[in-house]
Amino acid sequence: MSPSRCRNIKRSLPRIVGVDDGAFSASRSAGKTVLVAVLLDGLHILGMRVGSIQVDGTNAHRVLVSLLRNFSYDTVMLSGISFGGFNLIDMKRLALVTGRPVIAVIGEKPNNKAVREALRKHFDDWRRRWSMVMNAGHLYSCKPLAGEPRLYFEVRGGSPSFARGTIASVALISRLPEPVRVAGIIARGLRLFG
Repeated sequence: MSPSRCRNIKRSLPRIVGVDDGAFSASRSAGKTVLVAVLLDGLHILGMRVGSIQVDGTNAHRVLVSLLRNFSYDTVMLSGISFGGFNLIDMKRLALVTGRPVIAVIGEKPNNKAVREALRKHFDDWRRRWSMVMNAGHLYSCKPLAGEPRLYFEVRGGSPSFARGTIASVALISRLPEPVRVAGIIARGLRLFG
């Protein structure tokens, strides 16, 4: 690919904040893990912020809003809505607070019936957590790269076609969009050294 074509691709890609969490021990429900927000302008990393969230806690939304402050971006792209176990992001609320579209990408089709049962079984506040799952909205799918399995997504603050186009524009190496892939790599690396 010629250098001028690369520059044109970079200019046509949106500024996206990719969000993912680090690994954690399921046996340590009182533990913490990292939440990473990485700002990409096309394929260039412009900034990164790291926060700490409680495993199975309720602070992921608040921590993410704090990480997003003073970032200049077009879209937030989440690796699902559940971080650190069942520490959930309310996509509907996040889109309202930020004034930006929020897209959650998921590799496997979620089983919401199993999620609801797990929430009921393990959390006294399961109804509030379940409402956050429902606030993610309708589940859609797309195939950003030929020969790769389908990717599932939910979107708030934008249309399904907007989300499909955004995902396709940044799914360059695999079906997983670069902002989320990069955030995941950094989050796993931070957990290894933390």
